[in-house]
Amino acid sequence: MKGLKGLKLGLVGIAAGAFLLAGGLLLAAQVSAATGSLSIGDGTAAPNGQTSVDLSANVGSPGLGAWTVDISYDSSVVSVVSCSPQQGGVCNPNFASETVRITGASASGLLGDTTLGTVTFRCGSAEGDSPLGLTVEVFADATVGAPADISETVSEGSITCAEPPAPTAVPPTATPLPGLAGTGGGPSNGSNFSWLIAALAGAGVVALAGFGALRVRTRNS
Repeated sequence: MKGLKGLKLGLVGIAAGAFLLAGGLLLAAQVSAATGSLSIGDGTAAPNGQTSVDLSANVGSPGLGAWTVDISYDSSVVSVVSCSPQQGGVCNPNFASETVRITGASASGLLGDTTLGTVTFRCGSAEGDSPLGLTVEVFADATVGAPADISETVSEGSITCAEPPAPTAVPPTATPLPGLAGTGGGPSNGSNFSWLIAALAGAGVVALAGFGALRVRTRNS
């Protein structure tokens, strides 16, 4: 009887130990889960123009194993033209009203900065801004046999629809007078006018000589 009781106590002890061991393993898995970030870029386009933004993840070891992310937008400002998934994922541009879904999985884990997909938007005919919101449905690491949720930092983006600024007018360059253009500052400016001074001086000498000759002729007469 005592042996049977001891056997029962032994089984209870083994079960309790197994339970504690399982709990410890689960806690260790949660503690060792990867950390990372998830972000979507900003875009700018003129009314009726297009722009593309990337959905990106950055995850440490053991890497990103599975993801499902919803991207929301303002349909009164922009519309979705196309969606290109990356890393073997899938993209649904019409998952829900004003919502694009990108989902995928990687058995080996995606380490570091990774593009998960690219979404192209078209602006409407009016100017405006559309926020790009992110809702994370699945974001798990690639732990074999026990993938764990990643503690992620989320950075959202926006689309700006606006006319580009008008180019700045460049004032016209003044055209120098013929014969007065120089290649430098003060000294060269003097040389630029030397021909004019010489010409005036020569004209003065000729005038004086002519005036003197005229006086001589007057006296002789």
